[in-house]
Amino acid sequence: MFQRIYTLTEGFHEIAPKWANKIMSLRQEGFPFPLSLAWWRLYFTLDSPSKCIVGEAHGFSSHYENECLECDRLGWEFGHSFLMRSIKKFEDNIEEFVIHWNDKHISEKETK
Repeated sequence: MFQRIYTLTEGFHEIAPKWANKIMSLRQEGFPFPLSLAWWRLYFTLDSPSKCIVGEAHGFSSHYENECLECDRLGWEFGHSFLMRSIKKFEDNIEEFVIHWNDKHISEKETK
């Protein structure tokens, strides 16, 4: 039973590996200077439903916007946390997203 539960749980690096690497850099370097070129690039990537953290988890697709209200909400929360320059809130969003993903979407993947 434990092995089955363990294999059905994914961490952030498995859910969104490209974003996990970007965020590792953000943790070390902090958010880019507001309104700098790096800041704008990151902001517009987070604001794009298919390119954002949640979009990567859904295969770089924006279909989740209409299919999962929680994923849609969390996608917007990541952008808001970035705009507020709140690393703590960003981390909280990651944790909330990983829990949601494992509760809702891992079981969906298994039934397909």
